[in-house]
Amino acid sequence: MIKLQTFLQKIGEGSRREIGNLIVLGKVKVNGEIVREPWFKVVEEDIIEINNKKIYVKDEINNIDNYVYYLIHKPIGYLSALKDDRGRKTISDLIKDKIKEKVFHVGRLDYNTSGIMLLTNDGDLANLLLHPKHKIYKTYKVLVNKHINNEDLKKIENGIVIEGGYKTQPATIEKIQKKGKYSEITLSIHEGKKRQIRLMFKALGYNVLKLKRIKFGPWSIEEVKNPGDIKKLSSKEIFEFKKYLKS
Repeated sequence: MIKLQTFLQKIGEGSRREIGNLIVLGKVKVNGEIVREPWFKVVEEDIIEINNKKIYVKDEINNIDNYVYYLIHKPIGYLSALKDDRGRKTISDLIKDKIKEKVFHVGRLDYNTSGIMLLTNDGDLANLLLHPKHKIYKTYKVLVNKHINNEDLKKIENGIVIEGGYKTQPATIEKIQKKGKYSEITLSIHEGKKRQIRLMFKALGYNVLKLKRIKFGPWSIEEVKNPGDIKKLSSKEIFEFKKYLKS
């Protein structure tokens, strides 16, 4: 037996949170009956229905521990999703014919943001990377519409209140460069609030013209330099990283 949420996560039907939400909302059936408990136990004989498709547990159960890990350079103009009901381009368009396994994305990037992302079917790793206690840093290059002053940089470093009344955790400023009449700021954060970088600069009166994630945890954009590039990571590398996070 295996928990319904865990099973669906391991076969690449989404992140733990996404699947948990679908189950609680009554969007998942087991043997034709709606199940709302993520911890519901399924066995080989069961048939699961999710996202308008049937999944036969016995066909998938032997493959759930065959984990894979890919870095991808998401270009601007693609959704951090595997499908879109409005017909927009998604990560699926980038990985079709290149990645055979069912994978999901760990975290998100905005439609108009480019940069490094991780795709996997390993829910345990995803949970470790996204859990706030591990403080996994993400580094961004941010081009804003005017020169930024030291006072505003200090506010970013100390944390600022953005839309919705949330105060961000302190950010680390790595580098500042003048680009003509603009400024390019390289900074690192360990949070993942929706549109956080853009909202941080908006709160200070700046417009973000270009945004690119260049590091995610131990992985750098240098490993997938060009938009659309994909790189498979070794299981050994991931094993060592997971061991470090759990220590």
